[in-house]
Amino acid sequence: MDPNVLISAAISSLGAPRLLLEAWHAGGFRMLVSYDLLYELEAVLMRPWFRRKLTYSDVVEYVMWIRERSDFVPEAMGMAEISPDPDDNYLIALAFAPGADYLVTQDRRHLLDLADVVGPFRLVHPREFLVLLR
Repeated sequence: MDPNVLISAAISSLGAPRLLLEAWHAGGFRMLVSYDLLYELEAVLMRPWFRRKLTYSDVVEYVMWIRERSDFVPEAMGMAEISPDPDDNYLIALAFAPGADYLVTQDRRHLLDLADVVGPFRLVHPREFLVLLR
């Protein structure tokens, strides 16, 4: 899952991102993470705006919880720069890791527009992934 999905799940108890987090925690699917993904997740959640929702210790615990329960890919490699946002290229490389079937993202501007360009995985929105899980 893209960090934007995990961020949404952390700050809201409603919506598809939270339902996906709960489905993952219940064993509904495996999640792959990398250093880059965990770093982005923590860096964004540490921004002052998020203090209204989460304390610093909440953020550290959340990121550690995800790291400990996910399949860790030490270094996502092998993808050329194909995203209009170079900061998203690590997600595409991570999605090429063995066992990755989907990249779940809410980033319509940069990633979902690439849905017809990349593969063998599918780029899907959280609501679409919930339907696929059912």
